[in-house]
Parts: sequence; C-alpha cells; structure tokens
Amino acid sequence: MFMEIGDLLHAYRQRRNISLSELAERTDISKAALSKIESGETKRPGFSQWKKIASALNIPYVDVIIAYLDTTERPVTLQLLLKEALELNYPPVVQLVALKLLETPKMDTFLALDHLLQATNDAKDQGVTLTLYNVMIDYARKHGVPFYLGKGLYERYMLERDDFSRFEETYRRGKELLHYIDLLPPIERITFYYRMGTHAYILGYYGESIEFCGKGIREDGTDNKPKASALISIVNSYLSLGDLILAELYLKEYEDSEYADYRKIHLRALLHAKQGQHEDAMRLYELCLAEAGKDSRVTIVSDLLEVYLESGNDALIKELIDSEDQFLPSDVLAHPYRIKQAARYYKRKGVSQLAIGHIEEGFDSLLQSISYYRQLGASDKVIEGVGLFLKHHRLQQKVFSFEDMEIIEKFCHNEGIYK
Repeated sequence: MFMEIGDLLHAYRQRRNISLSELAERTDISKAALSKIESGETKRPGFSQWKKIASALNIPYVDVIIAYLDTTERPVTLQLLLKEALELNYPPVVQLVALKLLETPKMDTFLALDHLLQATNDAKDQGVTLTLYNVMIDYARKHGVPFYLGKGLYERYMLERDDFSRFEETYRRGKELLHYIDLLPPIERITFYYRMGTHAYILGYYGESIEFCGKGIREDGTDNKPKASALISIVNSYLSLGDLILAELYLKEYEDSEYADYRKIHLRALLHAKQGQHEDAMRLYELCLAEAGKDSRVTIVSDLLEVYLESGNDALIKELIDSEDQFLPSDVLAHPYRIKQAARYYKRKGVSQLAIGHIEEGFDSLLQSISYYRQLGASDKVIEGVGLFLKHHRLQQKVFSFEDMEIIEKFCHNEGIYK
C-alpha cells in the first residue's frame, strides 16, 4: 500500500521537525492550503504544488510520483507523470505510470498505446525503453490490439537481439511476432526476417535461417547490404546441411551483389572443401586471409584448420595455431556473432591439437569452446561440446581429473542438463 499525499506530507514534516508555518514560508503555499492537503481535505493538489512541498521536505521523488499517481485518472496528468517518471529513469515507476495511463477509463485505448509508443523516444536507457514495450505488449495481448502488439514485439526484439546472455530466449520470443508480421510496414518486416535469419544461423538452426532469410529476400526487390548478409547466412546454412547444389546457387547470387566482399572467396573455398577439392580450397582460404581484416579472420582460420586436418598437414596446423595473435578478435565478447565464431574456432583448434598430439592444449581449447557456447545460451552446442570432450578422453585413454569433472559439472548445471 502506498501512502496518500496527506500522510506522506505529515510523516516527512514530523521527521524533519518543520511546522506548517515554516513549510508555508519555504514553499510560498499558504498554511491553510497545506493544512487541507495534510488532513486529506484536499486530496489532489496541483502537481507543481506537490513538487514544491516534496522538495522542501526532501521526499524521495519516487514517492512523490507514486503518491500523486494514486490520486488521478486525468489523461493529461498521467501523461505528465509519465514524463516525470522517464526523467527519473527508474523502470518500476515507469511501469506503474504506464499501466495507469492504459487503464484509465478517461482515455481512448489507442491514444494511450500511441502515447506509450511515442514515449519510448524520450527514454534515456534501454531498460526503461524495454519496460515501456513490455507494458504495451502485455496490455495489447490481453485486450486484443494486434497492431500495437506487433509493433511492440518488433521493437523489443530489435533491442534485445544483441544481448548474448539471453540470445536463445530472445530468438524464441521473437517468433511470436510471426503471428502479426503482416501488420508491420514492408521495411520492418524485411528487416525482421533478415535479423531472425542471422539469429537462427548463429544458434545453429540452419533450416530456420534459410526460411527467414528466404522470406526477406523474396520481398526485397533491391540490392543492399542486409540482403547480402542474408545470402551469406543462407549459403552457410546450406553448406552446414550438406546441400551443395543450393549452396552454390545462392553463392552465385551473393557473388553478383554489389555488396559482396572477401566473403565470396571464403564461401567459394568452403564449397571447394565440401566437394573434396582441398588444394583449391586452401589456395582460396589463404587469399581470403590476406584480404580480410583481423577481426574477420577467425572464421576463415577455423575452416582452414579443418582442411589442413583432412589433408593431414600437421605442420601447417601448428603454424596456423601459433599465429593466433594475428586473427583472434581483440574483443570477442563485443557481439554474439563474434562469440559464436570464437567458440567454433576453439572447437576446431582443440580437435586439431589432439590430432597432432598436443593433448592437454587440445582439451583446454575444447573447454574454452564450451564456455563460449554457454555464454550464447546455445544448449545443443554445449551438450555437443561436452560429448566431444568426453569422447576424446576415451580415445586418448586419459584419466578424467577431478578438476575436469568439476568444470563439466558446472557447464551441465548451468545449462539445466541435470534436473
């Protein structure tokens, strides 16, 4: 239960040991008016009056807004309180005021939802913005207002998708928007398809990546950078699924794009490798490494390691791993895609090290790979990594140390494998 304005005024006046006469002098509000507010005779003073009183008594501004919120249903006042709450930058208060604005019978539902949507532009940080979208989404879902539900889901997804700590959850939440996708304008609909397609690829959902990116491409009649990125996801997904015919078909479309870059060489090298043409693949990988910037090289190196491994080039494997400082990104944790590529590299590195007899280093690399996949919330990849780690312990006839047991147990508990 929140304190009413009169009770709050009385409590803080007594705490500060300030008489009504003294408070009247500090606020330039008459003693009689203050007395009526404190006694409850005036239940809703003007908000500017209430702010003066609160400032004089050092009442926390959270309490100022909440106490006044309980006194009014007037849309204009509630809009003012929402503005004040946004200035306060405190999500719980923003949520309370936003809900009150939506629930007041004195304002049209669509106008209230539109006001919340516009208010997101005034939010100072992502937490407050997400609070407004969540309030709007929950209300629109319960009251059957599909346009605002779709808009809220779209904007929330666009904000949350780069939060790698909830990457899997954000992807699953994003799928709800598919029920309202036709309500979005074409540019937002295409953007959503492209973003979800890339999201699915990072998580290893290759079929879904192809489906999402394909929907965006079919609607997008222009040549642009997001479309080119979507084509990369499709080609990689088909390669991962072993469909080399469709991979080559979409690769040609990517190569024809004005926005194609060094990755067209990388993808062509991948295709050669899948076709068993190792010499051609290695030549293109090495050309690609020369063209790519440092932060883009780790993906190429991961694939080159696999070709070296399949070709039995132990010396080249060691040489490539020893040059790690030339291709590992400076800030792996900056983006989910970088985390995935680092996880993939350490997995390939670990398997390659084990193959050339660097046993302890290989196990350390596999653990690093599992750790990165866990940060993405990629449960399937974590389980796969743990299985690979155990398999190579068995193949190497290596005793499973208590330290390794403890690390694996931590990964399993964090991923919810044990119930």
